[in-house]
Amino acid sequence: MEKEVFSICGMCTVRCPIKVEVKDGVVKWIEGSPSDPGMAGRLCAKGSAGIAMLYDYERPQQPMIREGKRGEGKWKKVSWDEALDYIAGKMKKIIDKHGGRAVALSDRGGPFRELHRSFLRALGSPNYYNHDATCARNTQHASISLFGSGRKTFNYDYKQCKHLILYGRNVLESMRVKNANIIMDLLDRGGKITYIDVRAAGTAMKATRFWKVRPGTDYALNLGIIHTVLRDKLYDKKFVEKWVSGLKELETFVAPYTPEWAAEETGVTADEIVSFANEVAEAAPAVIFHPGWLTARYMDSFYACRTAYILNALMGSIEAPGGLFFQKGPGDAGAKGLNSLMDTIPKPEEKRVDGCGWKHKQFEAGPGLMHLFYKALLEGKPYPVKAYIVFRHDPLLSMPDPEAQKKALDKLDLLVAIDANYSETAWYADVLLPSATYLEKGSVLCTGKGLKPSFKMRDKAIDPHSNAKADWWIFKNLAERLGAGKYFKFDDIEDFWEYQLKGTGITVEDMKKKGSVSLANKPIWWDRLKDLKFKTKSGKIEFVSSHLES
Repeated sequence: MEKEVFSICGMCTVRCPIKVEVKDGVVKWIEGSPSDPGMAGRLCAKGSAGIAMLYDYERPQQPMIREGKRGEGKWKKVSWDEALDYIAGKMKKIIDKHGGRAVALSDRGGPFRELHRSFLRALGSPNYYNHDATCARNTQHASISLFGSGRKTFNYDYKQCKHLILYGRNVLESMRVKNANIIMDLLDRGGKITYIDVRAAGTAMKATRFWKVRPGTDYALNLGIIHTVLRDKLYDKKFVEKWVSGLKELETFVAPYTPEWAAEETGVTADEIVSFANEVAEAAPAVIFHPGWLTARYMDSFYACRTAYILNALMGSIEAPGGLFFQKGPGDAGAKGLNSLMDTIPKPEEKRVDGCGWKHKQFEAGPGLMHLFYKALLEGKPYPVKAYIVFRHDPLLSMPDPEAQKKALDKLDLLVAIDANYSETAWYADVLLPSATYLEKGSVLCTGKGLKPSFKMRDKAIDPHSNAKADWWIFKNLAERLGAGKYFKFDDIEDFWEYQLKGTGITVEDMKKKGSVSLANKPIWWDRLKDLKFKTKSGKIEFVSSHLES
């Protein structure tokens, strides 16, 4: 028997739409979804390797409970009932003694975490974390400081862009395949790419201009560019007058940071900086200064990202074709959004143990801060956390000083890992639950925001070929054992999809046809001189941040 399943790749965070070909219960082929024209049927090497991950015989295939010391590698294989009963028994004792707030959970982040967060909320805990606590905080808070909302407020119109500026963002080797295709088209139609990095990555080979800057000097480069833009009046005066506050303060601040100063710092000549500023201004507003990702490795990365956003504002690139656009959701298309299980569960009254959102007000609660979580574990303040569930998240690998982390984790009474791999954190856990891969499970439906918002589906291609289970099944069964089953009334993931789609006019069958359903017939653009909505106190883009002042 042969079949085709439309789904979403799970091999990295960009989650490309895919088509999976199955014969007699075996996955034979994965390619980019032909239902998405931008994919052109293509998939990167990592996405194609999903089959290897699926059939990796060294994957965790049975629930296991630790028998030796943490990290020693001595395990006892048990049944699912034994494992879940063991976890629930431990958690009941912890919750009875310390309350639901004594439980923490972290995951990979992204659009499929509805049930994980619902499980934690049902226990009464606010202590949710994800990978963004490590990777994207600089960009997130740079965006909040300027626009009053986070980095996902905007996306990028590569299709109409005339000049794309990238800081260590190696788009042609580590990006959504569709966007990589579009960026190659950008070059073919005469657009330009300026690539700024400390190494000659793959994108540098295709770029119009490659600046190999000294490590950690992205911020200095941006200051030199901003100085030139303001000195030579190269910015979009109409947009800036309408939507920006703090221009004079910025002019005063950047006055000492001349192109000559930036040249000494970065290794890029002053003449090059001035020429670049004029070139970009000529292409504006169809210009994108991408704030990047890998700048998170440097102390001044917040300011590097912030000044990249400032340059977008000066160029008038916000909500401009070829620039940055506000992510539009179902409501912007006149459609009803997906129903949320989270909305049916009372929000915990407890404050986060890491202080995000209350003690550290500059950091929104969101993904939390893992290093402050570890500090709280060690000190037991402001209250003890004794159970920690980790789903497809590996802080022992992705954060510094694993030995120091282990000292904090040793304060736990229970560490549970749910993973499709023996990650560093899974190997250190008390209980390891084998997770089904993305090809072996359906996930919650998600909303794809953008110029044309949509609903998207990750559908199961085959049943788990080992004793692995889908995360929805694991959290549902744990919730039932912990007295929170009333919130998890669905029988299976398709039942939950029906709940999510209720009232939208879209059916599960509609979703399965192509793996997604668009909610708009054409791109949604707002009038950039009338209809923009910034969530700052001033309602404008704040070069001097009221959020940070408070």
